[in-house]
Amino acid sequence: MPVGIAAAYEGQVLGKVARVIAGRVREDHISLGGVPAIVFRPGQGAGPWPVHVVFPGVTRLGRSHPAFLGIGRGLAATGNLAIVAEPVGLAAGELTPAAVDQARVAVEAALSRTDAAWGGVSLVGVSGGGSLALRTAADPTVAEKVSIVVVLAPLCDVQGAIRVVTTGVYRDGDVLVPFSSGDFFKLVVARSVVACLAPGEDRTALRSRLLALDDYGSDPLSCLREWPSEALEASAQATVALLANEDPRLFDEHFAALPEEVRTAIDAITPISVAHRIGAPVELVVARRDKYIILADATSFAEACASARLTVLDSLEHAVPALSPRAVRDLARLDGVLVRLLVA
Repeated sequence: MPVGIAAAYEGQVLGKVARVIAGRVREDHISLGGVPAIVFRPGQGAGPWPVHVVFPGVTRLGRSHPAFLGIGRGLAATGNLAIVAEPVGLAAGELTPAAVDQARVAVEAALSRTDAAWGGVSLVGVSGGGSLALRTAADPTVAEKVSIVVVLAPLCDVQGAIRVVTTGVYRDGDVLVPFSSGDFFKLVVARSVVACLAPGEDRTALRSRLLALDDYGSDPLSCLREWPSEALEASAQATVALLANEDPRLFDEHFAALPEEVRTAIDAITPISVAHRIGAPVELVVARRDKYIILADATSFAEACASARLTVLDSLEHAVPALSPRAVRDLARLDGVLVRLLVA
């Protein structure tokens, strides 16, 4: 395991030595069932190897982000076939039913490769990619072939996230509890909800506006509160009203007013609604104090998924481990998750 971790990075000494020991990793940009991907193979041989499909988090670099290149290289250096697949819209922060469908297609295509060991596939996902991994693990067409799911900081309850980013509270039973989420997460949620609208001029205009915003700008929902909604069709008008609302007392009313197709699309990207259908072991790793997502999002999923193991880390900042003396224990626990991934 240490060889794989070291080989994942570009260090001039340790990384080079590890790659010599493990063999040089081979990398190729491919189309995996029509989904853009990078495949990482061990430096020697033709396989078959255990196959891991990795779904990256929301980042403009997508599958080419150094972190995900590192994950692919590290897995390949330890004798695995790793494929970092990037479903449509994920890099820009749009979680949609189309992205869920592409995630499943990518897994099916990975399983059909001649260099993939027969019998199963592990799914790895970070943040938004973790949400896609969980939804894919519950899909009946591939569920029996998923050996393990490892997700870091996924969003599990999309409706709950909409409540948090718009009204600043989450529901704990009958109690509304304040929670301040980061602006980047607000933008990702808004982009995802608007992308769930049926194709048309309103959807195009709203998407274009949200995609044009600075990913890390402040108060991204203000543009929707200022939108001339009277010019929108009913479905887009209801969607803007939901995202522009800041009153916790009105959230349920606004959500219920969404057209059925939008609520259906939101459910289709929500992992917790299918948690009971996942049979493979799920390793769910989250921060105790995530800057975007409430801890209850993960604990509720773990309660709903009988095969889930929840690991809560104090040193995790959303999906990025913080380096500090107190992080040593957390890194050991994270290493345990990675070992279980490789064993599976």
